[in-house]
Amino acid sequence: MTTPIVPSTMDASQPKHEEPTGGKEISRMAKEKKKRRPYGTGCLLKVKTGWAIRWREPKDGKRIIKYETLGDIPKGKASQILLERMKAASQQDAGPPKPAVSFKEHAERWEKDILPMYKFATRKGHTWILNTHLIPRFGPTILPAVTTQEIQSWVSDLFRKDYAPHTIAHFHEVLSAVLKTAVTWGEIPKNPGQGVVLPKLTLRREKWILTPRQAGDLAAALAPKPRMMVVLALTTGLRRGELLALRWRSLDEENGCLKVNEAVYDDQFDTPKTKAGTRVVPLADPVLAMLRDWKSRVKRKAPEDLVFGTRTGKPADSNNILNRHMAPTCAALKLPRATWLTFRRTYSSWAHDKGVPDKITAELMGHANVYTTLNVYTQAVTDSKKAAAQRIGNELFSIVQFSGVADAKGGIDSSPKASQTNEVVVNAGS
Repeated sequence: MTTPIVPSTMDASQPKHEEPTGGKEISRMAKEKKKRRPYGTGCLLKVKTGWAIRWREPKDGKRIIKYETLGDIPKGKASQILLERMKAASQQDAGPPKPAVSFKEHAERWEKDILPMYKFATRKGHTWILNTHLIPRFGPTILPAVTTQEIQSWVSDLFRKDYAPHTIAHFHEVLSAVLKTAVTWGEIPKNPGQGVVLPKLTLRREKWILTPRQAGDLAAALAPKPRMMVVLALTTGLRRGELLALRWRSLDEENGCLKVNEAVYDDQFDTPKTKAGTRVVPLADPVLAMLRDWKSRVKRKAPEDLVFGTRTGKPADSNNILNRHMAPTCAALKLPRATWLTFRRTYSSWAHDKGVPDKITAELMGHANVYTTLNVYTQAVTDSKKAAAQRIGNELFSIVQFSGVADAKGGIDSSPKASQTNEVVVNAGS
C-alpha cells in the first residue's frame, strides 16, 4: 500500500507520532496529517521502486487523474518533474492561445464597447485622438508587437514635431486606456504604455488671476450678456459648461442660490463633470440683484429657458464669447487674455485670500474630492456657505463699479459718473 506525500510535507519514512492518551494535546505531526491538500496541487508517492507522481489534467471537459512512476531518483528531482507536469496541465486548462489581433481591430472594439460609457466631451476628444493619431500610427501592428519601446519612439517623434507636452500626455493617456482594456480582455499580458517617459509638462501661457480692480475694469467694458456671465463666473466659481447650462428654474430667488445639476458641451446636455458638481451655490446679494435685472431684460424667461441662451434658445457658444468679447476687451485693457478657467481660478484664489475654509470652497466649486455631496433639491444652503458667498461677493463687488447704480426704474445706469462708485444701489422692486 502506498502513502501519498505532498512535496511540501515531511518524508513518509520519518517515524510516525501516535496520538497521546489521556486527552492531552495532539502532536504537531498528527495535526498536519489532518490537513487536506488543496485541490489540484498534485502529490509525490513513495513506492517500492522509488518515487511516483500523481496530478490532474483536463480532458473532454473533465479533469482526469494522471499517474507516472519515476523510479529511484532524488525527491527534489521528482518534485521538479511534478511541477512541470502540473504547469503543462494548467496551460491545457487555459485552452489554445487566442489569435493576435491588430491594434486597429482592438481600438475599434474599444471605441464601440467602452468609449460610449464616457461623458460626451471626453468621447469627442478621445475619438478624435484615436482616429487621427493612434490608429494611423499603430493600426496595422498586432497588439503584442506594440511594445514600450515602440510607444517611446512615437512619443519622441511627437516631441521632435513640436507637439506641446500637455498634448503628448493627453495622446498617451488615451493610448494607455486602450491598451489597459487589451490587458483586461486577455489580448496582451501587460500594458506597454506604462513606463514610457513623457516630456516634462510646461506652461506655454502663465496662469494668472484677476485683481478686483482688473475684474471691475473688464466687466465694465463688456456688453450686458458677457458682463453677467463674467460676474457670475467670478462670484460662484462655476465651470464653463455649468454656466452655459443654467436655466431660470435653476435660480432660487427666495433662498438666493443656484441649483447646479446640468452641464453642456457642444449643445449636448449632461450631468456635471463629477458627482460633487451637482450642488447648490449661494449668491451674494448684489449678484442676485444683477441676475434679477438680467432676467427682466431677456425675452426667454420660462423655467426651462437658458439664462444665457441664444435668440433661438440654444446654449451660447463659449468660444464665441471669449473671442468676440473677452479677447478684444482684455487687449484694450492691456490684460492677459482671460478664459473661463481664469475666472474659476480667480474665484478660488479670492476665496482663499478671504479666509474661506478649503472644504467650503471645494464644495462650492464642485470638486470631486468632496465626500458629502449636496442634495440640490432638498438640502438647504448652510449658513457657513452663505457667509462665504457673501464675503467673496462683497469683495468682488468693488468690481460692481462697472455696473453702475440702479435707477428709479430698477435698471442699471452705466454712465461714467455711475461707474466711479464702489457700491450698487438696487431698487427694492428689482
